[in-house]
Amino acid sequence: MLESIHIVGFAVARDVTLEPGPGLNVFTGETGAGKSLIVDALAFLFGARRGREVIARGIERATVSARLSLDGELLELERTVGLSGRSSARLNGEVATLDQLQQLAARLVDIHGQSEQLAILRPAVQLAVLDEFAGLDDQRTKVTGLVRDLREVRRDLRSLSTDARERERLVDQLRFEVDEIAAAALTPGEDDELRREQTRLANTGRLLEHAAAALEALDGAPIAQAIQAVSDLVERDPTATGLADLAALLETATVDLAQSVRRYRDTLDEDPERLAEMEERLDVIARLRRKYGETIDDILTYARDAEARLAALGSVDVSIEALEAKERELRTSLAVAAAELSRARRAAAGDLVRAIAAELEHLGMGGATLSVGFACEDHDDGIEVSLPDYEIVITNSPLAGEGEALPRAFTETGVDRVEFLASFNPGETPRPLSSVASGGETSRFMLALTTVLGSTAEHRLVVFDEVDEGVGGRAGALVGEALRRLAQRHQVLSITHLPQVAAFGEHHFVVTKETDGARSWSEVHRLEGEARVAELAAMLGGESEATRQAAREMLSTPTA
Repeated sequence: MLESIHIVGFAVARDVTLEPGPGLNVFTGETGAGKSLIVDALAFLFGARRGREVIARGIERATVSARLSLDGELLELERTVGLSGRSSARLNGEVATLDQLQQLAARLVDIHGQSEQLAILRPAVQLAVLDEFAGLDDQRTKVTGLVRDLREVRRDLRSLSTDARERERLVDQLRFEVDEIAAAALTPGEDDELRREQTRLANTGRLLEHAAAALEALDGAPIAQAIQAVSDLVERDPTATGLADLAALLETATVDLAQSVRRYRDTLDEDPERLAEMEERLDVIARLRRKYGETIDDILTYARDAEARLAALGSVDVSIEALEAKERELRTSLAVAAAELSRARRAAAGDLVRAIAAELEHLGMGGATLSVGFACEDHDDGIEVSLPDYEIVITNSPLAGEGEALPRAFTETGVDRVEFLASFNPGETPRPLSSVASGGETSRFMLALTTVLGSTAEHRLVVFDEVDEGVGGRAGALVGEALRRLAQRHQVLSITHLPQVAAFGEHHFVVTKETDGARSWSEVHRLEGEARVAELAAMLGGESEATRQAAREMLSTPTA
């Protein structure tokens, strides 16, 4: 659960602290007040890539920090981005990586912004949703691993099956490159060290001049005269002994500094031969960098890779035979795993359709007709599976037969191309979701889907950015009720523009835009009592006794 979040210098948030409660938290405010800053700040905190564009004008860095609880453990998370565009993060005071933030997000939070609602229209996202619902992560991971192994083997086969002349040319080239890099005997970081020494040698004459000038000044009469004058002063005025101490320190420091300068001067030696050697060495490194990599580490990595390719090409005949056997083995294993995954998806698709339809009915879309289309495409270089070319799975529909075993195209997700089909108006033939859903229908479909996926998930933080987009007041109450039901299992944060939705919130926050004439910023305040009534009344069309009374009735409705 998100216990608190603190946002500083992020977009329109100058300094915002928020403590959401369990259940349903709603956020309202005028258009342009910055309601989405909560969604954007949480996305940034949990690893979304953002640059200096999120930093408020006149601020050097943006910082988002939060306190969360996960499985009884208190977590403190902070992420900062500076004007350089680089971000840094800390988890419980320790430095954290972007990958750690994203892994934590996968365990803890679902953020649904406008872009995420549009994402559900893409077949690849729909396939991932089906796999999540069906709990097919292990099977999908197995297929992904087999695909990657098969592709690697096929790449090696293509490389090793190059005709003999081309292979010999490649061997000669690789051997030359390996020998050239080896002959240079590079050491990581030596170019930086050489440049520093080169700079020193190139300036030896001036360095000697500066050292001589320093010694001349230190050995000169003025310092000795000053020390003697202070000694004479103290003889005539015993109360000035403090000056004598300082003079003694000056004398000691002068002697020490002169000795140090002499030692440094003695290390300086104009050595044009050494300078020429360094320039020649840097030229060698520069030539290798142009050919093999930006840094010495890159060059050495290239050499190791080239040596590995040489070793493989040296045993090409044996390797080809072994790789062909491995390719056949992997193709067979992948065909079995992909077919099992596809059948599991088709078996689960009916349950998913039925669950989403039930949620849509709660959201006033009982006339919606849903199904899932499965397609497999032929490919000469594919894997042989016994699946139909195309199949539509609807609620309680029997699955089609296995179909003829044909070579099918595959990706890391298997052989299926999945697409949600829907009709939101009675009598219309279901078509791809992307071609039939309006903004409001997509929003409600997304809420229904999130509710279905969240019904069995562990307690999470679920964030919606105007899931009621395109929804009218009558349907808004249904959306609010669905959010409240979802919030019985999860902590929900929802940005909304509808009072019918806001009335269902167990915690209500309003986002306002403030200005001092020079700058504008957003603030977030918790609303309770009459302040909440006033906000709902304003959302209903402006504060009046009628709208305030309507707001009170909305808040007192048992379902709200």
